[in-house]
Amino acid sequence: MDSEKKQVTALVAIEGERLPEPRRTSYWTRIAGKYTVLWRALLVVLVLFAVLFMLVFSRAFTYDSLFCFFKDLQMVTAFVPSDYATVSTTYEEGGYTALAYRGGIAFVNTGGIEVYSPDGRRLLDVDLALKSPNAVASRKYLIAYDSGGTTFTVTNSYTELFRSETDFPIYGAEVSDSGHFALITASDEVLSQVLLYDNNFNLIQRFHRASATVGVSVSDNGRQIALLGIAATEGTARTVLDVYQLGKSAPAYSLSFEQELPLSVGFTNNRHLTVLTDKALRSCDLDGEIEAQMPLDGMPIAFTVNGEGAALVLETEQIESTHRVIVLDKRGALLYDGTLDRDVSAVALGSDEVFLLAGNEALRIDTDKQQQTAIAIESGATGIFAVDSGRIRVVYPAKVEYLSFEA
Repeated sequence: MDSEKKQVTALVAIEGERLPEPRRTSYWTRIAGKYTVLWRALLVVLVLFAVLFMLVFSRAFTYDSLFCFFKDLQMVTAFVPSDYATVSTTYEEGGYTALAYRGGIAFVNTGGIEVYSPDGRRLLDVDLALKSPNAVASRKYLIAYDSGGTTFTVTNSYTELFRSETDFPIYGAEVSDSGHFALITASDEVLSQVLLYDNNFNLIQRFHRASATVGVSVSDNGRQIALLGIAATEGTARTVLDVYQLGKSAPAYSLSFEQELPLSVGFTNNRHLTVLTDKALRSCDLDGEIEAQMPLDGMPIAFTVNGEGAALVLETEQIESTHRVIVLDKRGALLYDGTLDRDVSAVALGSDEVFLLAGNEALRIDTDKQQQTAIAIESGATGIFAVDSGRIRVVYPAKVEYLSFEA
């Protein structure tokens, strides 16, 4: 029996001796362990985020998106602000449209489309015959179309993504940062129609209009579209504004301005838009509330709307060339209201500043300090774009110059 008993080893305290203390973990070991746990948790969160992002924003992982991303990486030095330069176009004959695009410049003319980086490198050259070239651009996409024709195309900075034709002549277009774009066309059934495309170039909605549509704007998130038109009742004209939620057949709200002619409409953010008629400048929210309204005392000469707000130039006195400059922020609050005793032909809006093209001078107005600065430019300028703080691009036939107001 004794041999079958299991042997048990035990520690017996002997008088005068201490039991060995358990080995304690050092401070740095504990810290390293915590960082290891945190790092593993972050990896799990990153994987979950990547999976959700791919499911929700699958458009970002298309061939075109990835191609553009890797091309941007290769051309990153071409977008360094210190390397901005004068850009000249290859095509020098016929009508043209120049517009700011991704920090650089795009020319759309009778021969096709050219896109240049800020330092003057040509990124894209598309052959496209256009009798009356016109174009619009967002931060990602450029839509070029033949005004009065049926051809249109969608590009990014490096390649043509989509080309098609409409059944009726195109009279206007707009594109949002989401990739949704709209075309104003004629129709054989109603006065006008607006075609709305998604970011996969699918026609997703038609808006048949009982009014003649003169303007369209799509919010940056692609969820709202605003249609501006003109209608007449018993010989009296009125401006009609309809704002739709995408996918809805009835407008979220409609506004009518009697005895006013529509000129332009544009979203300043995803909840506010600015409407210009020949009688007033208004700012509205998505509930149809007019948050700001300014009666006009002159003829609109130049107007622009972007994420900073809206800028309008009025000719108040033709003989003495007196002009009024009005600047609103994105919610319709008045930032600047002043006069100029000189001809103004174009306007561009930046952050806390507005730029004006006035003959052989470019003007900068600091809307915060209410100060004006002028620099001399070459004659023959046709347009102006804001680049960043104190910097502009001035458009000439077949070229664009980069200028700075900083000393």
